[in-house]
Amino acid sequence: MITAVGGSTCGVWPIHTIGTHAGIRRDSGGRPAVKTAERCTARRLLAELFAQAQGGSGCAALVLGAPGMGRTSLIHYIQAHAEASGATVLSAVASAAERTLPLGVVMQLLAAGGLAPHVAAGRSETPAEAVDAVYRLVSGAEHTPLVITVDDVHEIDDASLECLLHLTRRVASLRILVVLSGRAELARGNQAVAAECVRNPRCTLIRLAPLCTRCTESLLAEHLGADLARQAAPGWQQASGGSPLLLQALAWDRAATEEPAAGSAAGACGDAAPPAGNEAIRLAVQYVLGQLGDDVLRTAQALAVLDAASPAENVQRLLRHLGVPVGRAAQAVGALEAVGLTDGTRYRLDAARVNVLDEMAPDERAGLHLRAARVLHETGAEPREVAEHLMCAGPCADEWAMSALRDAAAQALREHDAEWAVTCLQSAYEACGEGAYKAAVRAELAQAAWEMDPAAVRHHLAGLLADHGRGLLSREHGLMLITYLLWLGRPQDADALFADLDAARDQLPELLQARLDTLHIWFAYFYPSLGARYHRAPGDGERVLGHGTGAVDRHSDGAIVLASLLTEGPTRGAVEAAEQLLQGVVLHDPPVAPAMAALISLIRATRLDRAAEWCDLLVQGSTGRTATTRAILLAASAILESWLGRFETARRRADQALALISAPAWGVAIGLPLSAKALAYAGLGDVEASAACFRIPVPQEMFQSLPGLHYLQARGRHHLSAGRYQAALGDFYACRDLMSAWELDVSVFTAWRVHAAEALIELGSPVQARRFLEEELARPGQGSAWLRRRAQRLYDRLVPASSGDDCGGRKPEGGERAEGAGTSAVLSKAEQRVARLAADGLINREIAEQLFITPSTVEQHLTRIYQKLGVRGRAALPRALARETAGPTRDPVGR
Repeated sequence: MITAVGGSTCGVWPIHTIGTHAGIRRDSGGRPAVKTAERCTARRLLAELFAQAQGGSGCAALVLGAPGMGRTSLIHYIQAHAEASGATVLSAVASAAERTLPLGVVMQLLAAGGLAPHVAAGRSETPAEAVDAVYRLVSGAEHTPLVITVDDVHEIDDASLECLLHLTRRVASLRILVVLSGRAELARGNQAVAAECVRNPRCTLIRLAPLCTRCTESLLAEHLGADLARQAAPGWQQASGGSPLLLQALAWDRAATEEPAAGSAAGACGDAAPPAGNEAIRLAVQYVLGQLGDDVLRTAQALAVLDAASPAENVQRLLRHLGVPVGRAAQAVGALEAVGLTDGTRYRLDAARVNVLDEMAPDERAGLHLRAARVLHETGAEPREVAEHLMCAGPCADEWAMSALRDAAAQALREHDAEWAVTCLQSAYEACGEGAYKAAVRAELAQAAWEMDPAAVRHHLAGLLADHGRGLLSREHGLMLITYLLWLGRPQDADALFADLDAARDQLPELLQARLDTLHIWFAYFYPSLGARYHRAPGDGERVLGHGTGAVDRHSDGAIVLASLLTEGPTRGAVEAAEQLLQGVVLHDPPVAPAMAALISLIRATRLDRAAEWCDLLVQGSTGRTATTRAILLAASAILESWLGRFETARRRADQALALISAPAWGVAIGLPLSAKALAYAGLGDVEASAACFRIPVPQEMFQSLPGLHYLQARGRHHLSAGRYQAALGDFYACRDLMSAWELDVSVFTAWRVHAAEALIELGSPVQARRFLEEELARPGQGSAWLRRRAQRLYDRLVPASSGDDCGGRKPEGGERAEGAGTSAVLSKAEQRVARLAADGLINREIAEQLFITPSTVEQHLTRIYQKLGVRGRAALPRALARETAGPTRDPVGR
């Protein structure tokens, strides 16, 4: 009978349910009583059963366990224990190959006892004859205890099984222990064995459960040492599922990849975490699955493909596709968990999961991924999960698959994962046929590519324009196409699309009307000449910021702010609206265009410090967004920092922007990060690095757009730093002409007056320089404090020299000291400039900023100046310079 005396276990092989034996108190019917045993082990139990047999009270044990759970090790243990005690041991192993061979296992036992030839000669072919032969074999047990073991009894032939069961019923008076071991499902599948265990009081059933933590520690100590094993045991138990086979395989894989430290105990060093698994795990997985049958193998493959803790319903649906009924599916899932491979429907070791997939043929694996995708799609799984399986399955033109890929791409874009969106849509594009559906997929693919790398959109432009011409492109996608065309320097093509959409404006839903109006305003701002007719607020000024529906607000509030700026200038209301819009942008992470519109409004209102603060917040919050969005925000920040004179920050952010998307991908907007970078290097005194910015090719169309204006300013500043004053003046005058034509009189955008004045001074035209500086200083003073200080210092040095109409440009006369005498005869031109700025009280850093050199260069100049003028320090410079220059004939160029 079965007697449950189990519970928590310890030792190397734990017991889930174990039987009682002689020596344990029996009830009034002579049957073993139920007893809960603590800390008993299977080894100890078998040893006690053997001791009972030695004492003349024979018994039997049936050991059940899943593959890899230690059944064979337990058999080997009792064999060794019995032999060491002087007993005779007869062993056999059943196999599937001999299952049709009658009495095959009995013949192995008889052969082990030296009786096989005699039995063969007597042609013992019936169980009764076999039993007689076995009795002759075991008759010697009267003097010497006998242990009979049969492993893998689930594969035994029927005749041998009948013979052995007959023997177990008659062992009571013999000094015999019979130990049979088989799979855990044996009792359920073989009614004869189950019945015998139930009714035979001499039979003990031992069920092997997974290793507990203490047992795991005991095994690991052989490989890791006692201290590390104690630390490692919980993690290794979880990874192996308590399977001795998998635990041993992990230990072997660890030993194969790690060498013990010099002087340490073997295996006692290193990380306590279990390894990922390698060759030994591969072999162990193959062995285990080879023992479990086709249904379990298909289940293992299904779980490997699903690659997650999938709901049981999804697993069953997928297995039905594979021909595994619901009932058998549940048993198969349980079997995989019993052998330690899975925890529910999730693989414990990814190496085991990968091995199962690797053993499948490519076509078989792709087909299973497609079935998994279909099941997940039907059960409402996350779009990304469905799409991942479709990616593995290969192109599929079914409508549901196309829909799933597009849904996954849309979700990815909402999560700012443009790369995954492109992957999904590329697969859908390759699978679908021609027509409106393919046009929609192409448009969505272009949109995703734009977020990852705007240069990639160039490959789709011809197709998108053709789709628009054939009427296949939706109006929403037409709006996106306009964005690409404007960015990539094709404003005329964009204008043609505007005309088509404007003609159909009344047919557009409110949201698309808002987007169309938004693009109008950006066209007007980005291409001031070509887009001049769009200088109006969205909806002809009918909306007020924040008073529409949320969806419309998000796409058009920025355009309202920008339109107000273009039509009314930087009013107080525009500034307040920009601040309000930026608060919502920072909190709610909407598209980048509204943020840029608000920043531009603050810049036009000369609130540079405030704009820079907001831009910092936007940059900090853009970490998880797409490459294009982050690059635009970084470029805007770089421009602002360069205008504020914070050159190191400007350089760093310009570099980050250019690293996110390549120069060709910027289209006409390349002028923004390049100008910021060039201005930063010029401000830092690195003329060569600044020059390198202008060796990068730029599209000619850029000079029709606002970024071209910034580019001209930066190039002029570079020429100024390099001493090419005429070239610098040409670029600054080009800025002036463009700004006049565009009616864009915003000094901070180019600061052309201040820099042109610097060039004019160097070219000997102080009168014109003074006029430009006076114009600049007369403007509102809330812009760049750094720029305003620069203008004021230039002006202050010019005014004292302006006693005549030529502002100090007179020729030397009479007793006046000739030009070139005094300081100029002693100091070089560069030293004169440094000396006069130092005499005016500027510190080294400020002098470096003024002259576009490094502070260390300023220090070197000052050392030579002190030596040449015979002074000890900065405090003596004003007097020395006044003495040397003799008053009013000082050259404004040198100032």
